[in-house]
Amino acid sequence: MKKRRVNLTLPEDLWVKIRTRVPPRKISQYIAEATVARLAEEERALLRERLKEQYQARATRDRQLVKEFFAADQEASELILEEGEGGSAARI
Repeated sequence: MKKRRVNLTLPEDLWVKIRTRVPPRKISQYIAEATVARLAEEERALLRERLKEQYQARATRDRQLVKEFFAADQEASELILEEGEGGSAARI
């Protein structure tokens, strides 16, 4: 993988924490890995938001379909009951 040299400015207390936990020759790798982890976290958050939006849109559509099918089911049930009352038994 191609690498690029960069100059970073960090808060002093953060720099002290990094220097005490990470060997000197591994600081770049540590910061790169932390950045990759943060980017992945942000991508997951965006994905969760997109999934939530899609779920809500689908739920709205599904509620409408339920209303439509419920009305059709009620109508069919009433027709079956009317036929039964008229003397002819409806068989399903």
